[in-house]
Order: sequence, then structure tokens, then C-alpha cells
Amino acid sequence: MQMFPTVFRRLPLVFPRLTRFGQRYGAIALQTLLVVVFAFGVGIQPSPAQSWPHLPLPIAPLLAQSARGGLDLDFSRIVPDIPFVLAGIPVTLAFTLSSVFLGLIWGAALSLFKISKVRFLPWLANVYTSIFRGTPLLLQLSLVYYATPQLTGYNISPYQAGVLTFTLNSGAYMSETIRAGIQAVDRGQSEAAMSLGVPYTLMMKDIIMPQALRNILPALVNETIALLKDSSLVSTIGVVEILRAAQIVGANKYIYFEPLILAGVIYYVLVMALTYAASTLERRLKRSD
Repeated sequence: MQMFPTVFRRLPLVFPRLTRFGQRYGAIALQTLLVVVFAFGVGIQPSPAQSWPHLPLPIAPLLAQSARGGLDLDFSRIVPDIPFVLAGIPVTLAFTLSSVFLGLIWGAALSLFKISKVRFLPWLANVYTSIFRGTPLLLQLSLVYYATPQLTGYNISPYQAGVLTFTLNSGAYMSETIRAGIQAVDRGQSEAAMSLGVPYTLMMKDIIMPQALRNILPALVNETIALLKDSSLVSTIGVVEILRAAQIVGANKYIYFEPLILAGVIYYVLVMALTYAASTLERRLKRSD
């Protein structure tokens, strides 16, 4: 494994026409592939046969198969079910984009509360943020989905419960990021706007917020990626998204490694696509300065 860093440092010399982005993520993909191959080729060592009976039930057959000549992997068995797993992508993206959009609005409102001069608003916003940052997201999702009918009598749908939970949770995180971005804007601009008689609402909407959002774009992208991966939690309340679809395929075919690996690849591709889009947008914003 010590030879890998040397190989990756020489990639720009071997492929001089690759862009810096392509070199970076190409090296990451190549390193991931080599690590996986190394793990399957060297890292799997079957235990002696006499030690199998006391192992957990799912592990003993796996080691027995490994001793007979390798793992029993057959990705061809899930090929007919690939469209079913891919059908979960729109559901995952719908959860993510809806939660990011609504969370950004709610986070911006909370950030304004935190910098407000009204005494109780900063306290209220800080208490809200501490609660949602201090409790697990899965617990919040369970409370919203299962407790809402009990408390209000309204039978909330899984989609509504997921979007509402992710919005409330992401708003708490985004509020701190947006607050830092607002306070990073030069105070002279707000003072100049107030001296010219610009209303506070227009000043924040047209002058302060655009600059703050540009400064905190990387942090917002990280929050979006986190929401994209956390969207798999809605499978616990019956939503058939990518992970839940892979679990259904595994339960029907009595195999789990192959469909779960497929789900992992799909999540990885979505995250890389989002990262690339954010990098492109950030370069264009810098170019416009």
C-alpha cells in the first residue's frame, strides 16, 4: 500500500491533459478501487473449520464458502432489479432538494433571530438550535412521524414527515452558517445602506444576503451532501428510496451484499455529481468577482 501515494503524485505527469478536478477525483476513485481489490484479495482470511460453530449464524456460512474457493458473489442475480433500485433516486432527490430549499429559508429566518436586537429572539433561536443539534436525526424523524397523529389527530404521510424533519434539522445547522456569513460581510455596507435610507428588509435581501450566501457556499454544499446521505433514514418509516429498495431486493433474493453495494455506488455517484456542480458554481462566482 505504500506505493499508492507515489503513483497518485505521478498522475499529472502520466495524464497531463486532465484538469485539476479530474486529476483529484480520478486519483480518489483509483485509490478506492485499489483498496477494495486489496481488501478482497488479501484481507479476507478464513478461520479454521473447528472455530465456525461458535461464530454468529450469518458469519459461519460465509467463512465456509470462502474456504471452498472464494465468496459467493453473483451480481447478475440483481440485474433485473436494478431499475427498481434506480426508481428510488427521484424519491431521494425530492427529499433532499425540498429539505435544502425549505431549510435554507428557515435557517435564514433563524439567523436573523440570532442577530436581532429584540431580547427574546436570540434566546429562542439558540434554544431551538441546541435542541435539534443535540438530538439524533432518527429520533426527530420518529417523533414527527409517530407522535404527530397522537398529538394533533392528523395522519401525516411519510413524505411530509421526512421533509418536515429534515427542514427543521437542517435549518438549525444552516442558521449558524448563515449567521456567520452575515456577520462576515463588511459592516460598512450595512451602515451605508442605512444612511441612504434603505429599509432593513431590502438591505438584507439585496445587499447583505447575496454576499453572505456566496461566502458560505461550501458549507451549504456540505450540508446538502449530509442531507442527501441522511435521506436514507426515511426508509425506517416505509419510504421506498434507494436504500429501502436495495433492502427489498436483498430480502426477495436472499442476498444483501450485492444490492447494498449497488445502493452505495448510487449514493457515491450522486454525491460526486453534487460536488462537481458545486465546484463549477463556485469557480463561476469567483470568476465574476
